[in-house]
Amino acid sequence: MSRTVLLVSTLCAATIAASSFGCHVAGCAEGDLVCAQQTTDPGTATTEEPDTTDDPPPTTGSTGPTGDTGDTDTTEQPDTTIGPGPNCGNGELEVGEACDDGNLDNSDACVDCAVASCGDGFTQFGVEGCDDGNSDETDDCTNACALAACGDGVLHAPEEKCDDGPDNSDTAYDGCTTKCQLGPRCGDGKVDGPETCDDQNSDATDGCLGGCVEATSCLQIHDLAPDSPSGIHRIWPAALSGDIDVSVWCDMDSDGGGYTFLKIDTQVMGESDKGAVAAEMLCQAFGMRLLVTRSEAHVLSAYSFATQDNLLPLGGGTKGSGVDYLAILGIYPAMPGATCEGAALNSVDCPGWRASDDHAFWVTDQPDADEPSNEHCAGCSMLYKWNMDGTSKSYTTFPAGEGAGTFRFLCDIGDKY
Repeated sequence: MSRTVLLVSTLCAATIAASSFGCHVAGCAEGDLVCAQQTTDPGTATTEEPDTTDDPPPTTGSTGPTGDTGDTDTTEQPDTTIGPGPNCGNGELEVGEACDDGNLDNSDACVDCAVASCGDGFTQFGVEGCDDGNSDETDDCTNACALAACGDGVLHAPEEKCDDGPDNSDTAYDGCTTKCQLGPRCGDGKVDGPETCDDQNSDATDGCLGGCVEATSCLQIHDLAPDSPSGIHRIWPAALSGDIDVSVWCDMDSDGGGYTFLKIDTQVMGESDKGAVAAEMLCQAFGMRLLVTRSEAHVLSAYSFATQDNLLPLGGGTKGSGVDYLAILGIYPAMPGATCEGAALNSVDCPGWRASDDHAFWVTDQPDADEPSNEHCAGCSMLYKWNMDGTSKSYTTFPAGEGAGTFRFLCDIGDKY
């Protein structure tokens, strides 16, 4: 055997050892150092090695391979998608990326190849305190990506009751404390700031009105609480500087509402009846004055109050009602000997008489030719009598002493003229 044949036979043997396939039964073709393809008998499968060539397969158009003039456009378009692309994180800035820092850390300045910003749902370290990705300003993370805290000006319930931001103060009235709790204010049950009362309710009849203001008269109650009904109300008369409270009857209807009434009964053991001077002093003890009737409606209202059991009297007596509560009024002669000169007893027709506060008064519009006479004592009230319908029956002057006397009379505030 020649050397050449021996070499080929040796290579075939090596090939057979390295493969499950053998060389051709006739041996390898002369000149082939390795059998690149194994051929078997008919019916035996032939195995081909996979083609690993990097060249792309031929592109075909609608009618054939590349180079054909079909209608299909196979030109590739650049990717312009905004946001993380398939290569986000490779450290190279590509089309559609605002940044690419080559990492997957979403707490730095580049998040999924987009510049980090408040509201993206990722907390940027050292820049943001939080980032919950929503627009709810009242949760634990504000829209400024800062952790909710007292003083940020946003109410975070239920822990915070208020938050005025930089205006939070522990001393301001009607403000918010530095702990975001309600500061001194109307309704906290304490009298502070400009308050004159604070009973933590909206009942105007107890004398503490809305805004924590102590009622000083029925007219004030009517003005500040217009829906208050007629009836018993508690007031702190201004003449007593708010030191003493009194239960009074408020007429919230006549002449628009706001008349104040108080009954005084001095009929106790050892006491004598009282003239106008003594009556005025007793009314002053309750921050009021002897009743002055201002209009026809006021007269009828006073008569109705005096003749009904509605408010217990002060002064020691216990008689609840009677026409004698209107026996004297705070209406006096302007000068000795003054009369009405045959006119009716009211401030328009009878300027010779005056109310104790020098404001308007009204008793009747029907003149009495004989009264008031010129026989009366200075500063003395007349004695008044009334018809059952509440109109004036008569009034009589007294020439000496303290004028007409009575155990019972009415007081009022006198702020509704």
